[in-house]
Amino acid sequence: MPLLDVSDILTDSDFADSAVLIRTGVTVDPATGRTVSTRVETPILVVVTSDKGQNLRRTPDAAASEGSIIVHSTVTFTEGDADSGVDADIVRWNGRDWTVVTVDDYSRYGAGFTVATCRLLNLR
Repeated sequence: MPLLDVSDILTDSDFADSAVLIRTGVTVDPATGRTVSTRVETPILVVVTSDKGQNLRRTPDAAASEGSIIVHSTVTFTEGDADSGVDADIVRWNGRDWTVVTVDDYSRYGAGFTVATCRLLNLR
């Protein structure tokens, strides 16, 4: 096992930034058969690094922003799970919403250390 423990850095004010974790659960109302979403917003600390950043993609019909970031945290993120009715997490950081697309467990480098790749949710 590696001797490096980076979990302290993930909450250090020199590195960490504030963000909001948005987790949405989806259930089916047995009385109506309709889906019901419950959304919980939780403030978290993250260290964000660039993946592809935010880029403008132009096509003949439109222009849209796209991009991705990498979020390091002690929070355990989810890409979603249809079987348990959990949608992919959304991380609100720097005024934009980013959806979690992959999660990697790096707990060998510190308790609860996870890395999530997030894509820009709102294409403007």
